[in-house]
Amino acid sequence: MSKSFSRMGWVIVAALLCVSLAILPACGGGGGGGPIPYLNPGVFTEMIIGLPETLDYSAAYDTSSAEMITYVYEPLLAYNGTSITTFVPVLATDWTWNATDMTWAFTIRSGVHFQEVNNLTPGYGNLTPEDVEYSFERTMITDRGGGPAALILRPLVGVETYADTNFTAVDESVEVVGNTVVFHLSSAAYQLIFLQTIAQSFGVIADKEWCIDKGEWNGTAVDAPNHYQVEPTYLFTHMDGTGPWKLNLLEAETQIKFEKWSGYWGTPAPFDWVIGQLVEEWSTRKAALLAGDADYIDVDRQYIHQLDNITDLNVYSGLPQLTSLAFYMVLNISPTSPYIGSGLLNGNGIPGNFFNDSAVRKGFACAMDYNTFINDAYLGEGIRAGLVVQGLYGYNSSVPMYNFNLTQAKWYLEHTGLSVSNLSTIGFKFTLLYNAGNQARKTAAEILQKNLLAINSKFQVSIQPLSWSTGILPLIKTQDATAYFIGWGADFPHADNFIFPFMHTAGTYSKYQQYGNSTIDALIVAALAESNPATQLQDYYDLQVIYYEDCPGYPLVQPVGRRYFTKYIHGFYFNPMIPGNSGPVYYMTKSNP
Repeated sequence: MSKSFSRMGWVIVAALLCVSLAILPACGGGGGGGPIPYLNPGVFTEMIIGLPETLDYSAAYDTSSAEMITYVYEPLLAYNGTSITTFVPVLATDWTWNATDMTWAFTIRSGVHFQEVNNLTPGYGNLTPEDVEYSFERTMITDRGGGPAALILRPLVGVETYADTNFTAVDESVEVVGNTVVFHLSSAAYQLIFLQTIAQSFGVIADKEWCIDKGEWNGTAVDAPNHYQVEPTYLFTHMDGTGPWKLNLLEAETQIKFEKWSGYWGTPAPFDWVIGQLVEEWSTRKAALLAGDADYIDVDRQYIHQLDNITDLNVYSGLPQLTSLAFYMVLNISPTSPYIGSGLLNGNGIPGNFFNDSAVRKGFACAMDYNTFINDAYLGEGIRAGLVVQGLYGYNSSVPMYNFNLTQAKWYLEHTGLSVSNLSTIGFKFTLLYNAGNQARKTAAEILQKNLLAINSKFQVSIQPLSWSTGILPLIKTQDATAYFIGWGADFPHADNFIFPFMHTAGTYSKYQQYGNSTIDALIVAALAESNPATQLQDYYDLQVIYYEDCPGYPLVQPVGRRYFTKYIHGFYFNPMIPGNSGPVYYMTKSNP
Protein backbone atom coordinates (compact mmCIF):
# COMPACT_ATOMS: atom_id res chain seq x y z
CA MET A 1 0.00 0.00 0.00
CA SER A 2 1.45 3.35 -0.96
CA LYS A 3 1.54 6.12 1.58
CA SER A 4 -1.36 8.25 0.47
CA PHE A 5 -4.59 9.34 2.05
CA SER A 6 -5.43 5.67 2.29
CA ARG A 7 -2.68 5.18 4.87
CA MET A 8 -4.87 6.79 7.50
CA GLY A 9 -7.78 5.39 5.63
CA TRP A 10 -9.76 8.53 5.20
CA VAL A 11 -12.30 5.96 6.28
CA ILE A 12 -13.57 6.96 9.68
CA VAL A 13 -13.52 3.81 11.73
CA ALA A 14 -15.12 3.03 15.04
CA ALA A 15 -13.09 4.53 17.86
CA LEU A 16 -13.21 4.20 21.61
CA LEU A 17 -13.86 7.90 21.76
CA CYS A 18 -16.86 9.72 20.33
CA VAL A 19 -14.99 12.40 18.42
CA SER A 20 -16.82 15.56 17.50
CA LEU A 21 -15.24 17.54 14.68
CA ALA A 22 -17.61 20.45 14.59
CA ILE A 23 -16.29 23.32 12.51
CA LEU A 24 -17.70 26.49 13.98
CA PRO A 25 -19.60 28.41 11.32
CA ALA A 26 -18.06 31.61 10.07
CA CYS A 27 -19.64 34.53 11.87
CA GLY A 28 -20.35 37.97 10.56
CA GLY A 29 -18.30 40.90 11.72
CA GLY A 30 -14.69 40.20 10.91
CA GLY A 31 -13.27 41.35 14.24
CA GLY A 32 -9.71 40.89 12.96
CA GLY A 33 -9.73 44.07 10.90
CA GLY A 34 -10.40 42.47 7.53
CA PRO A 35 -10.02 39.14 5.73
CA ILE A 36 -6.96 37.01 6.36
CA PRO A 37 -4.74 37.13 3.26
CA TYR A 38 -3.80 33.95 1.41
CA LEU A 39 -0.01 33.82 1.70
CA ASN A 40 2.72 31.28 0.96
CA PRO A 41 0.62 28.47 -0.58
CA GLY A 42 3.44 25.92 -0.34
CA VAL A 43 4.20 26.62 3.31
CA PHE A 44 2.54 25.43 6.51
CA THR A 45 3.57 27.66 9.43
CA GLU A 46 2.59 26.89 12.99
CA MET A 47 3.28 29.20 15.91
CA ILE A 48 3.53 27.21 19.11
CA ILE A 49 4.55 27.67 22.73
CA GLY A 50 7.13 24.88 22.87
CA LEU A 51 9.87 23.70 20.51
CA PRO A 52 11.39 20.19 20.69
CA GLU A 53 13.75 19.32 23.50
CA THR A 54 15.41 16.74 21.23
CA LEU A 55 15.08 15.32 17.72
CA ASP A 56 16.43 11.93 18.80
CA TYR A 57 13.54 9.48 18.62
CA SER A 58 15.14 7.29 21.30
CA ALA A 59 15.32 10.20 23.76
CA ALA A 60 12.16 12.19 23.03
CA TYR A 61 9.38 11.94 25.57
CA ASP A 62 7.53 15.22 25.16
CA THR A 63 4.80 16.20 22.74
CA SER A 64 6.72 19.01 21.07
CA SER A 65 9.64 16.72 20.23
CA ALA A 66 7.39 13.88 19.11
CA GLU A 67 5.50 16.10 16.68
CA MET A 68 8.67 17.25 14.92
CA ILE A 69 10.11 13.74 14.84
CA THR A 70 7.09 12.42 12.95
CA TYR A 71 7.64 14.88 10.09
CA VAL A 72 10.91 13.14 9.23
CA TYR A 73 10.84 9.63 10.70
CA GLU A 74 8.20 6.96 10.13
CA PRO A 75 6.94 3.97 12.16
CA LEU A 76 6.07 0.49 10.99
CA LEU A 77 2.36 1.19 11.26
CA ALA A 78 0.14 4.17 12.07
CA TYR A 79 -3.24 4.81 13.67
CA ASN A 80 -6.07 4.46 11.21
CA GLY A 81 -7.70 7.88 10.96
CA THR A 82 -9.49 8.68 14.20
CA SER A 83 -9.24 5.16 15.59
CA ILE A 84 -7.06 4.36 18.59
CA THR A 85 -7.39 0.60 18.18
CA THR A 86 -6.86 -0.07 14.46
CA PHE A 87 -3.84 0.57 12.27
CA VAL A 88 -2.64 0.95 8.69
CA PRO A 89 0.72 -0.02 7.12
CA VAL A 90 3.63 2.41 6.83
CA LEU A 91 7.15 0.93 6.79
CA ALA A 92 5.69 -2.53 7.34
CA THR A 93 3.30 -4.01 4.81
CA ASP A 94 1.65 -6.43 7.24
CA TRP A 95 2.00 -7.90 10.73
CA THR A 96 0.98 -11.18 12.37
CA TRP A 97 0.38 -12.14 15.99
CA ASN A 98 1.50 -15.55 17.27
CA ALA A 99 -0.32 -16.24 20.53
CA THR A 100 1.74 -19.32 21.36
CA ASP A 101 5.10 -17.56 21.10
CA MET A 102 3.72 -14.11 22.08
CA THR A 103 5.34 -12.51 19.04
CA TRP A 104 4.49 -9.84 16.50
CA ALA A 105 6.08 -10.40 13.08
CA PHE A 106 6.31 -7.42 10.70
CA THR A 107 7.08 -7.68 6.99
CA ILE A 108 9.26 -4.72 6.04
CA ARG A 109 8.42 -2.64 3.00
CA SER A 110 10.91 -2.78 0.14
CA GLY A 111 12.05 0.08 -2.10
CA VAL A 112 12.23 2.64 0.71
CA HIS A 113 15.24 4.91 1.13
CA PHE A 114 16.51 7.14 3.88
CA GLN A 115 17.10 10.81 3.18
CA GLU A 116 20.89 10.79 3.57
CA VAL A 117 21.69 8.64 0.51
CA ASN A 118 24.91 10.31 -0.62
CA ASN A 119 27.19 7.63 0.82
CA LEU A 120 28.66 5.29 -1.81
CA THR A 121 28.66 2.24 0.48
CA PRO A 122 26.47 -0.47 -1.13
CA GLY A 123 23.10 -0.60 0.57
CA TYR A 124 23.67 2.62 2.51
CA GLY A 125 20.41 4.50 2.72
CA ASN A 126 18.12 1.56 1.91
CA LEU A 127 15.50 0.56 4.50
CA THR A 128 16.22 -2.98 5.73
CA PRO A 129 14.93 -5.19 8.55
CA GLU A 130 18.29 -4.59 10.24
CA ASP A 131 17.44 -0.86 10.47
CA VAL A 132 14.24 -1.78 12.30
CA GLU A 133 16.01 -4.09 14.72
CA TYR A 134 18.74 -1.51 15.35
CA SER A 135 16.27 1.34 15.95
CA PHE A 136 14.38 -0.51 18.68
CA GLU A 137 17.49 -1.95 20.31
CA ARG A 138 19.18 1.46 20.30
CA THR A 139 16.26 2.93 22.26
CA MET A 140 16.55 0.16 24.84
CA ILE A 141 20.32 0.20 25.33
CA THR A 142 20.68 4.01 25.40
CA ASP A 143 17.77 4.30 27.87
CA ARG A 144 17.89 8.05 28.31
CA GLY A 145 16.89 9.28 31.75
CA GLY A 146 13.32 10.51 31.52
CA GLY A 147 13.11 9.12 27.98
CA PRO A 148 10.78 6.59 26.34
CA ALA A 149 12.92 3.45 26.66
CA ALA A 150 10.64 1.88 29.28
CA LEU A 151 7.79 1.92 26.77
CA ILE A 152 9.82 -0.51 24.65
CA LEU A 153 11.67 -2.37 27.41
CA ARG A 154 8.54 -3.27 29.35
CA PRO A 155 6.63 -5.06 26.57
CA LEU A 156 9.74 -6.69 25.07
CA VAL A 157 12.04 -7.50 27.99
CA GLY A 158 9.79 -7.08 31.02
CA VAL A 159 11.96 -4.49 32.80
CA GLU A 160 11.82 -0.74 33.28
CA THR A 161 15.43 0.18 32.57
CA TYR A 162 18.36 -1.26 30.67
CA ALA A 163 20.24 -1.37 33.98
CA ASP A 164 17.84 -4.14 35.05
CA THR A 165 18.65 -6.39 32.11
CA ASN A 166 21.52 -7.19 29.74
CA PHE A 167 22.42 -6.93 26.08
CA THR A 168 21.56 -10.55 25.32
CA ALA A 169 17.97 -10.12 26.54
CA VAL A 170 17.56 -6.97 24.48
CA ASP A 171 19.15 -8.52 21.41
CA GLU A 172 16.98 -11.62 21.59
CA SER A 173 13.76 -9.62 22.00
CA VAL A 174 14.01 -8.35 18.40
CA GLU A 175 15.21 -10.61 15.61
CA VAL A 176 15.45 -10.47 11.83
CA VAL A 177 14.11 -13.43 9.88
CA GLY A 178 14.55 -12.77 6.17
CA ASN A 179 12.50 -9.68 5.34
CA THR A 180 10.59 -9.95 8.61
CA VAL A 181 11.27 -8.46 12.03
CA VAL A 182 9.95 -10.50 14.95
CA PHE A 183 9.27 -8.87 18.34
CA HIS A 184 9.10 -11.23 21.34
CA LEU A 185 6.75 -9.82 23.97
CA SER A 186 7.31 -10.36 27.67
CA SER A 187 3.57 -10.81 28.28
CA ALA A 188 0.44 -11.28 26.19
CA ALA A 189 -0.98 -8.29 28.07
CA TYR A 190 1.03 -6.09 25.70
CA GLN A 191 -0.46 -7.49 22.49
CA LEU A 192 -2.46 -4.36 21.62
CA ILE A 193 -0.49 -1.93 23.78
CA PHE A 194 2.70 -2.67 21.85
CA LEU A 195 1.06 -1.73 18.56
CA GLN A 196 -0.45 1.41 20.09
CA THR A 197 2.97 2.41 21.39
CA ILE A 198 5.06 1.86 18.27
CA ALA A 199 2.51 3.62 16.02
CA GLN A 200 4.00 6.84 17.40
CA SER A 201 7.40 8.52 17.63
CA PHE A 202 8.56 5.77 20.01
CA GLY A 203 8.53 3.29 17.12
CA VAL A 204 10.06 5.25 14.23
CA ILE A 205 12.93 3.82 12.21
CA ALA A 206 16.37 5.34 11.74
CA ASP A 207 19.18 4.34 9.36
CA LYS A 208 21.57 1.98 11.14
CA GLU A 209 24.54 2.72 8.88
CA TRP A 210 24.04 6.47 9.14
CA CYS A 211 23.77 6.35 12.94
CA ILE A 212 26.96 4.31 13.24
CA ASP A 213 28.72 6.60 10.77
CA LYS A 214 27.85 9.55 13.02
CA GLY A 215 29.35 7.96 16.12
CA GLU A 216 26.23 6.37 17.58
CA TRP A 217 26.03 2.84 19.00
CA ASN A 218 27.67 0.42 16.54
CA GLY A 219 25.20 -2.40 17.18
CA THR A 220 27.47 -4.61 19.29
CA ALA A 221 27.32 -5.73 22.91
CA VAL A 222 30.81 -4.36 23.52
CA ASP A 223 29.84 -0.83 22.47
CA ALA A 224 26.48 -0.76 24.27
CA PRO A 225 27.81 0.50 27.66
CA ASN A 226 29.45 3.44 25.90
CA HIS A 227 26.04 4.82 24.94
CA TYR A 228 23.94 4.07 28.00
CA GLN A 229 22.31 7.35 29.14
CA VAL A 230 24.92 9.41 27.26
CA GLU A 231 23.68 12.69 25.83
CA PRO A 232 23.40 14.75 23.82
CA THR A 233 23.63 12.38 20.90
CA TYR A 234 24.29 13.37 17.30
CA LEU A 235 20.60 12.72 16.67
CA PHE A 236 19.59 15.41 19.16
CA THR A 237 20.05 17.97 16.39
CA HIS A 238 20.32 15.87 13.19
CA MET A 239 17.81 13.62 11.45
CA ASP A 240 17.79 10.92 8.78
CA GLY A 241 14.39 9.40 8.22
CA THR A 242 12.23 8.00 5.46
CA GLY A 243 9.43 10.56 5.80
CA PRO A 244 7.94 13.19 3.48
CA TRP A 245 10.00 16.06 4.93
CA LYS A 246 13.64 16.41 5.92
CA LEU A 247 15.19 18.71 8.50
CA ASN A 248 16.39 21.99 7.03
CA LEU A 249 17.05 24.25 10.02
CA LEU A 250 16.98 24.06 13.79
CA GLU A 251 17.41 27.26 15.78
CA ALA A 252 17.20 26.60 19.50
CA GLU A 253 14.37 28.49 21.20
CA THR A 254 13.45 30.14 17.88
CA GLN A 255 12.23 27.91 15.07
CA ILE A 256 12.53 24.64 13.19
CA LYS A 257 12.10 24.14 9.44
CA PHE A 258 11.40 21.06 7.35
CA GLU A 259 11.63 20.94 3.56
CA LYS A 260 9.80 18.61 1.23
CA TRP A 261 11.93 15.56 0.35
CA SER A 262 11.88 14.74 -3.34
CA GLY A 263 12.94 11.12 -2.78
CA TYR A 264 10.00 10.18 -0.60
CA TRP A 265 8.66 6.69 -1.32
CA GLY A 266 4.98 7.56 -0.97
CA THR A 267 2.66 10.30 -2.13
CA PRO A 268 4.62 13.60 -2.07
CA ALA A 269 4.15 15.92 0.87
CA PRO A 270 1.37 18.51 0.47
CA PHE A 271 3.64 21.37 1.62
CA ASP A 272 7.08 22.39 0.36
CA TRP A 273 7.88 23.66 3.85
CA VAL A 274 6.64 22.99 7.37
CA ILE A 275 7.83 25.63 9.82
CA GLY A 276 7.44 25.61 13.59
CA GLN A 277 8.07 28.90 15.35
CA LEU A 278 8.34 29.42 19.09
CA VAL A 279 6.08 32.36 20.01
CA GLU A 280 5.20 32.47 23.69
CA GLU A 281 3.36 35.81 23.55
CA TRP A 282 -0.34 35.40 22.73
CA SER A 283 -0.81 38.78 21.05
CA THR A 284 2.03 38.01 18.64
CA ARG A 285 0.55 34.64 17.69
CA LYS A 286 -2.87 36.19 17.17
CA ALA A 287 -1.51 39.01 15.00
CA ALA A 288 0.39 36.50 12.85
CA LEU A 289 -2.73 34.38 12.33
CA LEU A 290 -4.83 37.36 11.29
CA ALA A 291 -2.08 38.64 8.98
CA GLY A 292 -1.81 35.27 7.24
CA ASP A 293 1.75 34.74 8.47
CA ALA A 294 0.69 31.68 10.45
CA ASP A 295 -1.61 28.87 9.31
CA TYR A 296 -2.08 27.42 12.78
CA ILE A 297 -1.46 28.87 16.25
CA ASP A 298 -1.73 27.63 19.80
CA VAL A 299 -4.66 29.47 21.39
CA ASP A 300 -4.82 29.73 25.15
CA ARG A 301 -8.34 28.93 26.25
CA GLN A 302 -8.95 32.29 27.92
CA TYR A 303 -8.41 34.01 24.57
CA ILE A 304 -10.77 31.99 22.39
CA HIS A 305 -13.48 34.66 22.39
CA GLN A 306 -11.04 37.07 20.79
CA LEU A 307 -11.39 34.90 17.68
CA ASP A 308 -15.16 34.37 17.77
CA ASN A 309 -15.97 36.86 15.02
CA ILE A 310 -13.13 36.10 12.64
CA THR A 311 -14.67 34.85 9.40
CA ASP A 312 -11.52 33.39 7.87
CA LEU A 313 -10.87 30.62 10.38
CA ASN A 314 -11.51 26.92 10.46
CA VAL A 315 -12.17 26.13 14.11
CA TYR A 316 -12.52 22.57 15.41
CA SER A 317 -14.09 22.17 18.84
CA GLY A 318 -15.29 19.51 21.23
CA LEU A 319 -12.16 17.39 20.81
CA PRO A 320 -11.96 14.86 23.70
CA GLN A 321 -8.30 14.75 24.61
CA LEU A 322 -6.63 11.86 26.45
CA THR A 323 -4.63 14.32 28.52
CA SER A 324 -4.69 15.89 31.93
CA LEU A 325 -3.11 18.86 33.64
CA ALA A 326 -1.93 18.23 37.18
CA PHE A 327 0.12 19.64 40.04
CA TYR A 328 3.08 17.56 41.20
CA MET A 329 5.12 17.93 44.37
CA VAL A 330 8.71 16.74 44.85
CA LEU A 331 8.87 14.77 48.10
CA ASN A 332 12.61 15.24 48.63
CA ILE A 333 13.92 18.46 47.14
CA SER A 334 17.65 19.04 46.81
CA PRO A 335 18.96 21.24 49.66
CA THR A 336 20.79 23.30 47.02
CA SER A 337 17.65 24.03 44.99
CA PRO A 338 17.38 27.72 44.07
CA TYR A 339 13.61 27.53 44.55
CA ILE A 340 13.36 26.75 48.30
CA GLY A 341 14.48 30.09 49.70
CA SER A 342 16.49 29.66 52.88
CA GLY A 343 16.05 25.89 52.74
CA LEU A 344 14.74 26.02 56.30
CA LEU A 345 11.32 26.18 57.88
CA ASN A 346 11.94 29.66 59.26
CA GLY A 347 9.41 31.73 57.33
CA ASN A 348 11.83 32.40 54.49
CA GLY A 349 11.95 29.01 52.82
CA ILE A 350 11.09 25.33 53.04
CA PRO A 351 13.21 22.28 53.87
CA GLY A 352 13.82 19.62 51.25
CA ASN A 353 11.33 17.25 52.91
CA PHE A 354 8.50 19.80 52.98
CA PHE A 355 6.30 17.86 50.57
CA ASN A 356 7.29 14.54 52.09
CA ASP A 357 4.53 15.28 54.61
CA SER A 358 1.20 13.98 53.31
CA ALA A 359 -0.74 16.60 55.28
CA VAL A 360 1.11 19.36 53.45
CA ARG A 361 0.29 17.74 50.13
CA LYS A 362 -3.39 17.36 51.01
CA GLY A 363 -3.49 20.96 52.22
CA PHE A 364 -2.29 22.10 48.81
CA ALA A 365 -4.86 19.84 47.12
CA CYS A 366 -7.71 21.42 49.08
CA ALA A 367 -6.39 24.92 48.40
CA MET A 368 -6.95 24.60 44.65
CA ASP A 369 -10.23 26.03 43.36
CA TYR A 370 -10.82 23.49 40.59
CA ASN A 371 -14.07 24.87 39.22
CA THR A 372 -12.78 28.43 39.06
CA PHE A 373 -9.67 27.19 37.32
CA ILE A 374 -11.64 25.24 34.71
CA ASN A 375 -13.94 28.21 34.12
CA ASP A 376 -11.14 30.81 33.98
CA ALA A 377 -8.43 28.89 32.17
CA TYR A 378 -10.61 26.67 29.95
CA LEU A 379 -13.82 28.70 29.84
CA GLY A 380 -15.60 25.65 31.17
CA GLU A 381 -14.37 23.41 28.33
CA GLY A 382 -12.90 20.75 30.54
CA ILE A 383 -13.85 18.25 33.22
CA ARG A 384 -12.39 17.39 36.58
CA ALA A 385 -9.73 14.77 36.00
CA GLY A 386 -8.74 11.82 38.07
CA LEU A 387 -5.44 10.00 37.73
CA VAL A 388 -6.95 7.94 34.87
CA VAL A 389 -8.86 10.16 32.46
CA GLN A 390 -12.19 9.45 30.82
CA GLY A 391 -11.98 7.49 27.58
CA LEU A 392 -9.28 5.13 28.84
CA TYR A 393 -9.70 1.50 29.79
CA GLY A 394 -9.59 1.47 33.60
CA TYR A 395 -11.32 4.81 34.14
CA ASN A 396 -13.68 4.76 37.13
CA SER A 397 -15.91 7.71 38.00
CA SER A 398 -16.19 6.53 41.63
CA VAL A 399 -12.57 7.31 42.47
CA PRO A 400 -12.60 10.11 45.11
CA MET A 401 -11.19 13.55 44.34
CA TYR A 402 -10.11 16.49 46.49
CA ASN A 403 -12.38 19.51 46.43
CA PHE A 404 -11.72 23.18 47.05
CA ASN A 405 -12.13 23.79 50.77
CA LEU A 406 -9.99 26.41 52.48
CA THR A 407 -11.13 25.30 55.94
CA GLN A 408 -10.00 21.76 55.21
CA ALA A 409 -6.76 23.03 53.63
CA LYS A 410 -6.05 25.12 56.73
CA TRP A 411 -6.65 22.10 58.98
CA TYR A 412 -4.21 19.95 57.02
CA LEU A 413 -1.53 22.64 57.05
CA GLU A 414 -1.93 23.04 60.80
CA HIS A 415 -1.64 19.30 61.44
CA THR A 416 1.55 18.33 59.67
CA GLY A 417 4.34 16.13 60.91
CA LEU A 418 6.95 18.80 60.25
CA SER A 419 9.29 19.86 63.02
CA VAL A 420 7.01 22.68 64.19
CA SER A 421 3.97 22.51 66.39
CA ASN A 422 1.94 24.66 64.02
CA LEU A 423 3.03 25.58 60.50
CA SER A 424 0.78 28.65 60.59
CA THR A 425 2.97 30.34 63.21
CA ILE A 426 6.08 30.18 61.03
CA GLY A 427 4.80 30.00 57.47
CA PHE A 428 6.72 28.99 54.36
CA LYS A 429 8.13 30.49 51.20
CA PHE A 430 9.17 28.81 47.95
CA THR A 431 8.83 29.05 44.17
CA LEU A 432 6.57 26.88 42.03
CA LEU A 433 7.05 26.49 38.31
CA TYR A 434 5.29 26.27 34.97
CA ASN A 435 6.36 26.45 31.34
CA ALA A 436 6.47 29.95 29.88
CA GLY A 437 3.70 30.86 27.47
CA ASN A 438 1.20 28.40 28.94
CA GLN A 439 -1.52 30.66 30.28
CA ALA A 440 -3.62 27.85 31.73
CA ARG A 441 -0.77 26.74 33.96
CA LYS A 442 -0.03 30.32 34.92
CA THR A 443 -3.67 30.73 35.90
CA ALA A 444 -3.53 27.57 38.02
CA ALA A 445 -0.42 28.82 39.80
CA GLU A 446 -2.00 32.19 40.51
CA ILE A 447 -5.17 30.60 41.92
CA LEU A 448 -3.15 28.38 44.25
CA GLN A 449 -0.94 31.31 45.28
CA LYS A 450 -3.98 33.46 46.09
CA ASN A 451 -5.77 30.77 48.08
CA LEU A 452 -2.73 29.91 50.20
CA LEU A 453 -2.38 33.59 51.11
CA ALA A 454 -6.07 33.67 51.98
CA ILE A 455 -5.46 30.88 54.48
CA ASN A 456 -2.45 32.60 56.02
CA SER A 457 -0.42 35.61 54.92
CA LYS A 458 2.69 33.65 55.90
CA PHE A 459 1.97 30.99 53.27
CA GLN A 460 3.94 32.60 50.46
CA VAL A 461 4.43 31.03 47.06
CA SER A 462 6.12 32.84 44.19
CA ILE A 463 5.61 31.81 40.58
CA GLN A 464 8.29 31.43 37.95
CA PRO A 465 7.87 30.57 34.27
CA LEU A 466 10.62 28.57 32.57
CA SER A 467 11.08 27.73 28.91
CA TRP A 468 9.83 24.28 27.95
CA SER A 469 12.80 22.62 26.27
CA THR A 470 15.68 24.20 28.18
CA GLY A 471 13.99 25.12 31.44
CA ILE A 472 11.26 23.15 33.11
CA LEU A 473 11.65 19.85 31.24
CA PRO A 474 15.31 19.32 32.23
CA LEU A 475 14.64 20.71 35.71
CA ILE A 476 11.99 18.17 36.68
CA LYS A 477 14.53 15.43 35.98
CA THR A 478 16.54 16.75 38.91
CA GLN A 479 15.71 17.25 42.58
CA ASP A 480 15.88 21.04 42.21
CA ALA A 481 12.22 21.31 41.27
CA THR A 482 9.82 22.00 44.13
CA ALA A 483 6.33 21.74 42.67
CA TYR A 484 5.06 22.35 39.18
CA PHE A 485 2.09 22.27 36.85
CA ILE A 486 2.55 20.03 33.85
CA GLY A 487 0.43 17.97 31.49
CA TRP A 488 0.41 14.33 30.55
CA GLY A 489 -0.90 12.76 27.37
CA ALA A 490 -1.46 9.09 26.69
CA ASP A 491 1.42 7.12 25.17
CA PHE A 492 -1.12 4.36 24.66
CA PRO A 493 -4.82 4.50 25.60
CA HIS A 494 -4.83 2.39 28.74
CA ALA A 495 -4.99 3.01 32.52
CA ASP A 496 -1.48 1.63 32.95
CA ASN A 497 -0.08 4.55 30.95
CA PHE A 498 -1.33 7.01 33.56
CA ILE A 499 -0.86 4.85 36.66
CA PHE A 500 2.68 3.70 35.93
CA PRO A 501 4.22 7.14 35.17
CA PHE A 502 2.86 8.66 38.38
CA MET A 503 2.92 5.77 40.86
CA HIS A 504 5.71 3.33 40.01
CA THR A 505 9.16 4.03 41.48
CA ALA A 506 10.49 3.96 37.91
CA GLY A 507 7.65 6.12 36.55
CA THR A 508 8.34 9.15 34.41
CA TYR A 509 7.36 11.66 37.09
CA SER A 510 7.09 9.60 40.26
CA LYS A 511 10.77 8.65 40.17
CA TYR A 512 11.75 12.32 40.11
CA GLN A 513 9.17 13.13 42.79
CA GLN A 514 10.64 10.21 44.76
CA TYR A 515 7.19 8.78 45.29
CA GLY A 516 6.28 5.11 45.43
CA ASN A 517 7.40 1.84 46.99
CA SER A 518 7.85 -1.82 46.18
CA THR A 519 4.32 -2.71 47.28
CA ILE A 520 2.75 -0.25 44.86
CA ASP A 521 5.14 -1.39 42.13
CA ALA A 522 3.99 -4.98 42.57
CA LEU A 523 0.32 -3.96 42.44
CA ILE A 524 0.89 -2.09 39.18
CA VAL A 525 2.67 -5.03 37.56
CA ALA A 526 -0.01 -7.47 38.75
CA ALA A 527 -2.83 -5.27 37.49
CA LEU A 528 -1.46 -5.15 33.96
CA ALA A 529 -0.88 -8.91 33.89
CA GLU A 530 -4.34 -9.75 35.26
CA SER A 531 -6.32 -11.73 32.68
CA ASN A 532 -9.74 -11.42 34.33
CA PRO A 533 -11.23 -8.07 33.19
CA ALA A 534 -13.37 -7.59 36.29
CA THR A 535 -10.43 -8.23 38.60
CA GLN A 536 -8.19 -6.01 36.53
CA LEU A 537 -10.64 -3.10 36.66
CA GLN A 538 -10.89 -3.49 40.44
CA ASP A 539 -7.08 -3.47 40.66
CA TYR A 540 -6.94 -0.21 38.74
CA TYR A 541 -9.63 1.28 40.95
CA ASP A 542 -7.67 0.31 44.08
CA LEU A 543 -4.49 1.88 42.70
CA GLN A 544 -6.28 5.12 41.94
CA VAL A 545 -7.60 5.23 45.51
CA ILE A 546 -4.06 4.74 46.83
CA TYR A 547 -2.90 7.67 44.72
CA TYR A 548 -5.73 9.80 46.09
CA GLU A 549 -4.90 8.89 49.67
CA ASP A 550 -1.16 9.47 49.26
CA CYS A 551 -1.66 12.64 47.19
CA PRO A 552 1.83 13.06 45.66
CA GLY A 553 0.05 15.27 43.16
CA TYR A 554 -3.44 16.06 42.06
CA PRO A 555 -4.99 16.26 38.59
CA LEU A 556 -6.89 19.44 37.78
CA VAL A 557 -8.57 19.05 34.43
CA GLN A 558 -9.06 16.88 31.38
CA PRO A 559 -9.39 19.45 28.61
CA VAL A 560 -11.81 19.36 25.73
CA GLY A 561 -9.73 20.65 22.87
CA ARG A 562 -9.98 23.23 20.11
CA ARG A 563 -7.83 23.84 17.04
CA TYR A 564 -7.50 27.08 15.10
CA PHE A 565 -6.43 27.28 11.44
CA THR A 566 -6.89 29.82 8.70
CA LYS A 567 -9.72 28.98 6.31
CA TYR A 568 -7.12 27.98 3.72
CA ILE A 569 -6.07 24.85 5.62
CA HIS A 570 -8.18 21.77 4.91
CA GLY A 571 -8.19 18.10 5.91
CA PHE A 572 -7.67 18.28 9.66
CA TYR A 573 -9.08 15.38 11.67
CA PHE A 574 -8.64 14.56 15.32
CA ASN A 575 -6.93 11.55 16.79
CA PRO A 576 -5.90 12.04 20.43
CA MET A 577 -2.75 9.95 19.88
CA ILE A 578 -1.27 12.24 17.20
CA PRO A 579 1.43 14.31 18.92
CA GLY A 580 1.16 18.09 18.76
CA ASN A 581 -1.92 20.21 18.24
CA SER A 582 -1.61 20.92 14.54
CA GLY A 583 -2.73 17.39 13.72
CA PRO A 584 -2.09 15.18 10.68
CA VAL A 585 -0.22 17.75 8.58
CA TYR A 586 0.68 15.15 5.93
CA TYR A 587 -3.02 14.76 5.12
CA MET A 588 -3.81 18.46 5.14
CA THR A 589 -3.72 20.90 2.24
CA LYS A 590 -3.68 24.64 1.71
CA SER A 591 -5.74 26.33 -0.97
CA ASN A 592 -7.61 29.56 -1.62
CA PRO A 593 -11.31 28.69 -1.84
